[in-house]
This record gives sequence, C-alpha cells and structure tokens, in this order.
Amino acid sequence: MSASSDRLPLIRLEALPAEALADLAAGRQPASLGRRCEEGALPPPEVAGRALRLLASGVAERWSLPYAMIDERGAIVGACGFKGAPCLGLVEIGYGVAPLRRGRGIAAAAVRLLLEEAVIRGGARRVLARINPDNAASSRVADKLGFVRGKVALDDDGEPLAQWLWPPSTDFAHDGEAP
Repeated sequence: MSASSDRLPLIRLEALPAEALADLAAGRQPASLGRRCEEGALPPPEVAGRALRLLASGVAERWSLPYAMIDERGAIVGACGFKGAPCLGLVEIGYGVAPLRRGRGIAAAAVRLLLEEAVIRGGARRVLARINPDNAASSRVADKLGFVRGKVALDDDGEPLAQWLWPPSTDFAHDGEAP
C-alpha cells in the first residue's frame, strides 16, 4: 500500500514478515528486515505477540500482521496495523512513529492507508482508534482524518483511552453524553 496527498508525505505500508514477529516479541531487532529502521519505529513486543496469537488462531494476515511505515528513502519510520479482524463491521487500529520522525504527517499518511485497506479492500464499515487522552499528537491525527472522539474508557490494564470512531456516527456516545 502506498499513497501521497497534497499535504501528507509519501509513505508506503509493508506487512512485517511473520518470521520477524518472534524477534520483535522477544524484544530483539529482526535481522530479516534488511533495511534501516529508525529508533523506536518497530512495534513493541506486546504488539508482535498479539500478531502471532492472531495468526495462530487463523486470523488473516491482513488483520494480524503489523505494517511497517516506509518513507521515500526506504527507511522504516513507524508501524501500524489492525488489532484483529472486523467484528460487526468494526475494526480497531493502532499506530506509532519513531520519536525523531514525529510531527511530519507520517502517522496521518499511514492511518489514511489503513482506512483505505479496512474499508475499500477489507469490507469494514467503521474504524476505531483508542488513544490515551494525554497523547495530543495521536488525537490530532485522528481528528485531522475525520475521526470523532467518544467516551473515555479504561482498558484491561486500567489505562484511560478515548474512543475515536471513523466515519462519524450519530449513535456514538461522546464524553458527557449518555451511552
């Protein structure tokens, strides 16, 4: 997947090979990537572990494997992906950019590609991003792309996460409103 728009950088998404996930899950840099990776660009061990579990349970690679965000020079500058297959038309995404590459539109370009993959090629009807309310940069990405912020809920680890939904929906509960 690749895209460019009037204001977003040229970014290409490439599924990380399944064989690299074991290294990532163990906290090691996968030698198999064979390209330059910016510091902090690859998914954390828990994301790689989730991907391995999803693959083992038979979830299609499209919905299981993390995608590397690759810039015009071929460097891996971040990672993104789905957190499983769509359920009732809804699929959840996650994304992160290497610290030294943040603030350049990379996340927005990558999330736009994920939206296209989810809706146009994957058949999802809605996309959810759960973002810590203190993460202003990720919230700006979601807002810029037309996600609408909903309620804040605690995840399984007790972290507060704002629910951002795309495309906007009138039945989505917003902060301060009844669910």
